[in-house]
Amino acid sequence: MVASLVRPGKKLVDIGTDHAYIPAFLVENHIIPSAIASDVRVGPLANARKTIASYGLEDKIEAILSNGLTSIPQDETDFCIAGMGGELIASILEASPWVKVKDNHFVLQPQTHPEDLRAFLFSNGYEIVKEDVVKDKRHLYLAMEVLYTGNIKDFSETDKYVGELKNSKSIYKNDYLKYIVKRLEVQLAATHREDLKVLINAINEYID
Repeated sequence: MVASLVRPGKKLVDIGTDHAYIPAFLVENHIIPSAIASDVRVGPLANARKTIASYGLEDKIEAILSNGLTSIPQDETDFCIAGMGGELIASILEASPWVKVKDNHFVLQPQTHPEDLRAFLFSNGYEIVKEDVVKDKRHLYLAMEVLYTGNIKDFSETDKYVGELKNSKSIYKNDYLKYIVKRLEVQLAATHREDLKVLINAINEYID
């Protein structure tokens, strides 16, 4: 799913690359010409180098030790940040404002708290172009295609929790939104907040 949202023909920076499976797949299949595989930890970066070498792609994929985007060349335009919490992804983007260039492209896959990531994106000039959900065994995974436009968006609580899933054609969209509703129902049971009731009802409107 993440690979399907990458812009073809563009060099990709994969943050938190771990084994570099995403850039290796994309380069091997001629979807992108080259990539940077980056991780904050030495061990995962060593694993990435092994994957790159096993595909014979040392001349096309560069492995870089970097805390988020801090050591990435600032002329890069296409980024993938996957497998982290939404708050961490937001903090990585916030710490490197140099990425805020019009039409820079991001593929983001928050494992938790996508609502916090959406709120950050809306408030900081990023546009969510598309969201999709896939299922792997029992787990649901959300990914976002994002462009930097510079336009700040006014947003509601429903926007935070639904985003562009309202337009998703994924067969797992309903399952994911039901999962979000269950999370909120737990909070509602503990707090009896009226605003949560309103939010849950609003999200339910997007479940077919």
